[in-house]
Amino acid sequence: MRANFISLAFATTACAAQLSAFPLNSKKAPETQDDLMAIQDALQAALPKAKAATVCIDLGDGSGSGVIVNKDGLVMTAAHVSGGVGKDVKVILPDGTKLKAETLGLVSDTDAALIQITEEYPGGGDFPFIEINKTDDTKLGDWIFSLGHSGGFDKDRGVVVRLARLVRIANTTI
Repeated sequence: MRANFISLAFATTACAAQLSAFPLNSKKAPETQDDLMAIQDALQAALPKAKAATVCIDLGDGSGSGVIVNKDGLVMTAAHVSGGVGKDVKVILPDGTKLKAETLGLVSDTDAALIQITEEYPGGGDFPFIEINKTDDTKLGDWIFSLGHSGGFDKDRGVVVRLARLVRIANTTI
């Protein structure tokens, strides 16, 4: 599974992923119960990896969401979440573990930013991550989903999932 983009259309969205090579992308709308079940099955198959890489970003006076995009703990988020460059923040993993992180940079035109987790992954090893789709093959009509921590981290609630279709692509935003 590849993360195609950070969906900034949804406030507090952390991860959006195309349901890759999904046959229903070419249909105008689901036509049968089997179509709806296929969408559900594809979403459920992709969710575990996406959930593991979706984090809450604690800014102290607010929060946002992000997605880990490499094994070393690089987090992609929205520029308005990062709050600038060189700021200390906390990243909250799905299990509630809080790790120190630093904002690296942002592009305000696309509302995109990067944050680096500066502590090791608990228990050692690599951070769970979603690979960025470098082929840029996302197209109108693709089924997508996004994950985030609307209203801040809540371990009991977990990450919020939104399912949608891609309806607009511009030069700098999806």
